[in-house]
Formats: sequence, C-alpha cells, structure tokens
Amino acid sequence: MYATTCQLRMLCLRSLLLLVLSLQFVTSNKDIGARRRRIINGEDLRDYSGYLVTNYFTWISNTHFCGTFDSFGSFFTNVKSIFVDYSEKGYWECYANSQNLKCGGALLTPKIVQTACHCVGAGVGTIVDGVERYKAHDPFADMITVFSGFTSTDDMYKGYTSQLFIIHERCSEKHGIILFDFGLIGLKTSIDTAFNPIKLAPLYSEKTLNRIWADVNVKEPTCLFVGFGRFVSIDSLTKPVSMQHTWKVLQNYRRCYSWTTINRYGFNYTTDGTWSCFLHVHDTNSIVYKGDSGSPVTCNNEYVGVNSATILNFKIPIHPKLHYDPKGSLPL
Repeated sequence: MYATTCQLRMLCLRSLLLLVLSLQFVTSNKDIGARRRRIINGEDLRDYSGYLVTNYFTWISNTHFCGTFDSFGSFFTNVKSIFVDYSEKGYWECYANSQNLKCGGALLTPKIVQTACHCVGAGVGTIVDGVERYKAHDPFADMITVFSGFTSTDDMYKGYTSQLFIIHERCSEKHGIILFDFGLIGLKTSIDTAFNPIKLAPLYSEKTLNRIWADVNVKEPTCLFVGFGRFVSIDSLTKPVSMQHTWKVLQNYRRCYSWTTINRYGFNYTTDGTWSCFLHVHDTNSIVYKGDSGSPVTCNNEYVGVNSATILNFKIPIHPKLHYDPKGSLPL
C-alpha cells in the first residue's frame, strides 16, 4: 500500500465533511428513537442521472471471501479467484449480493474510501461518564469488500478488500449520539481503471470546505441522499439491487443547535456536533435507515456530508418557514 498511515490521517483531516443527521418522524412509536440509516420510499438512481455522486459512491459488503463458503455453488464459482488469483490481483472477481450490504462510502483515491466510523469500528465496551470510545476493527478478521462506481449490484463484479481501517481519534458514542463519525478504508490494491476510468470524490481544500459550509447554512438547499439499504419498509429485510435516492432540506446551524436537547449531558454542539440537520421535502415520507451509513450526501452536486447514525433526541419547534410543527406533520 503506497499511502502511509500518516498520509491517510492527513487525507482524513482534509476530507472531514459534515456528518448528516436527518430528522425522521414516522407513525410507529416502535421506530422513534431508533437508528435510522436506510432509504425507505426512495427511488432508483442510475449512472446516467448526471449526479456526480453516482461516480464515486462505493458499495461496501460485510461478507468475507465473497460468500464463497456460504454454499457449494458459491464455492465452486469463486474458489479460483479467492485462493489462486487473489494474491496477485488484490481483488476478488465475484458479483455483489445486494443482501450483503454493510455500508456506503466515497472513493477518495484509488486505494482510500471514506465512510462512517461505526462502519469500520465499534465501541470498546467501557463507558466512562456516559462516553464510550470507539476502536477500529481488524481489517483482516473483520474484512470488508468494496465495489465502486456503479449504481446497480448487477454491474458489480470486482470486490476490493480492506487492508487498513482508520477512525477519527475522537469517534465515540455519548448517551446514544455518535460523535466524529468519520472513518477511512485502505484497500489492498488500487481500484482497477483498465476498463472504467477512475472517478474519485473531490478532496476539498480547507478554504473550499469553509465556503461550502457557509453557503449551505445560508441558503438551506435541498440535498441528495443515496444508498442501498432497506427500501420496502422498516420491517422488511430486503435491500435493493439499484441505488435509491431521496431529497431532504438542510437546516441552518442555529436551528440544528436549538434542536439539540442533550446539553444536560455536557454535550456541546459547537465543539462536538459534527453534523447538520435535515427535514423531509414537503409531501414526501422517505426514511434514511440502517445500511446507508457512510454514504455521501451532496448539495448542489457538491460532496458535503457523510451519513451518520444516531438515536434521535430532539425537541422540534414550529418551523419558521413552514409555519407548522414538523412532529405533527408526519411527512417532513
């Protein structure tokens, strides 16, 4: 791997974008307060849509060895790629199984993927003053497979494996809220570009990041959410073959700050709140749910955020523009 750990950390710092917290309200009391990371009631989004995110989106699988040992059929289909050619090529030739999705991500360089911290790490099990630190997974024992550059799992046939996981040094869970939910995946080998020109996510300068942050907070744009998580309903385990998308309206910094009610735990949104808040587009009821964590979020076709996960704990006042209480109007 040509990038050192130090270089990866620098890339992580340069590419730290706003985490995305999408405020969801649905009819079932069972779902309120749950982790929401998938797009339910979304619509298909294909390569020819013109949205740049389809170029650098990465589909991340949690199945070891392409599911080779799941069945006799899979074993005989994949055994050569797994045991004979892998060391030389650094990737597995196998089709992605849409049901084996773990997270989404964005390809920053041919060997580096940005995703959420909790996609490549987990809590250490010790909680001190309500805070549980996160630790990166082992990239081999907890190996993941990355497919990049496609909006349908039917087109994904090369899985690139993990060699290194890095999470933000302050990634932790505080009273149900995941802070600094940023992670990086270092791949064993570069994404092959022989038959498909490489398409990378933009690496913004600090000046550009500041401009984007100020711009979206002033204009509160309608932003694009994408992913491959559950799409039929919260209770259905079925995941889509095609990328799903929906639109949500970004809320400005002050409004998002005012909705944060966990200050009684010593939480400081100014220093710890690395997310922005979003509401549904009027007359829509799409839900970002489990499985879309780590997926890139774009506003005005610019990469502005990473889908995070959190237990929602917000007190939503009457919206100053909509003149109604979002909690009382289920389609946000």
